[in-house]
Amino acid sequence: MKKIIFLMFFATLGWQQAGAQNFTRDYINYNITSPTDVQVTGTALNGDIIIPAQVYSDQGIAYSVTRIANYAFDYQNGYTSVTMPNTISSIGWYAFRGCSALTTVTIPNSVINIGQGAFSYCTGLTSITISNSVTSIGTEAFKYCIGLTSITIPNSVTNIDDYTFTNCSALTSITIPNTVTSIGQYAFLECSGLPSITIPNSTISIGSRAFKNCTGLTSIVIQNSVSSIGDYAFENCDGLTSITIPDSVTSISVGAFYSCSSLTSATIPNSVTSIGDYAFNYCTALTSVTIPNSITSIGVAAFSGCSGLTSVTIPNSVNIISEYAFSYCIGLTSVTIPNSVTSIGYWAFRNCTGLTSVTVNWSIPLEIDFTTFNSVYIPNVVLNVPNSTASIYDATAIWTDFIINDALSVTPFSATNGFDLIAYPIPSHPITFLTLKLMALMMKLFLF
Repeated sequence: MKKIIFLMFFATLGWQQAGAQNFTRDYINYNITSPTDVQVTGTALNGDIIIPAQVYSDQGIAYSVTRIANYAFDYQNGYTSVTMPNTISSIGWYAFRGCSALTTVTIPNSVINIGQGAFSYCTGLTSITISNSVTSIGTEAFKYCIGLTSITIPNSVTNIDDYTFTNCSALTSITIPNTVTSIGQYAFLECSGLPSITIPNSTISIGSRAFKNCTGLTSIVIQNSVSSIGDYAFENCDGLTSITIPDSVTSISVGAFYSCSSLTSATIPNSVTSIGDYAFNYCTALTSVTIPNSITSIGVAAFSGCSGLTSVTIPNSVNIISEYAFSYCIGLTSVTIPNSVTSIGYWAFRNCTGLTSVTVNWSIPLEIDFTTFNSVYIPNVVLNVPNSTASIYDATAIWTDFIINDALSVTPFSATNGFDLIAYPIPSHPITFLTLKLMALMMKLFLF
């Protein structure tokens, strides 16, 4: 027993001594990582690099080449292509970062892991083949590969990590397999050449800013499996013209479609209960939006700057209209507010200069701040109120400044000469209504 332990000790000691050694073969540098394996740590070669499957140390010991070390070829600009053997299982962190002359890479089917930033800033890389053996692609793996035009993610991958394809601006085609369950933050940030993308029905979450500034994106299909769309996920996708949010989504997050300036319509399903802050902020082409009866709150500046929006009906499920919610919607001519609303934030309808009609449904007027309709000339705006409540609104601050229209009533008055003059509600234009009121008053003074 002592003899076996003694031999094991010397074998381990011998490997530890060897493990501390680096050696070079055919201008390629290696580091011993185990009694049988080495990793590539760099090379003095230029041009086409061919990495062998097996190499012999200075002591004549054979080792398998199983890994490309962290930073092995970091910012080395002399390589045009790299061929890796089928013995490689892992490509380390930033292994080929900044290899700007590298144009093509084939990753063998032995590789399981592509490390963080492994090919980031490989600005000359135009194509890469990833085998089905790869299960993990690290954060920033292909960041700033501005020459990369297409990539197929194998179905062995379950997650697209944060920043994986950030600033791959020439990318025109990408295939995401049905195995991917999540798309990380900034995953496709600034992929401005990407025209369309299909999110597979395996995907549950889309991370924050995942597709931000994908300015060439004109269509996107989001499957019913997606339950979470991150903050600013599609910010500045100004080529996107329409979006259908699946009924698996329960909330539209902060800035989800911020400044999607070509977006003309958005379909929000009944599963959504809240529209987040800035969700559709500055979607200037948006002409219509249907807010379903499931919505309970509309976030801060959710539709602010939607200058193409002409009318909005807020369902009677909504309790809160937040600050700036519809501010600067200069094309908005009418809005309907239900009696379920208990709070309207400051500047909610600020600078809605085209507003001509507001319909409310409270029997007792909701108290609002003087800033709610800031920069709207409300003496020219008709306020349609419930039947028999005109006098209450006329006695309530802010509301009294509107042209109050008791929406369901007809108000006649009789003159001594036996004819009736009737003023009808909901006039075609607020100025017409105001004129009728003045004429009626003058006639009453003349007759009586």
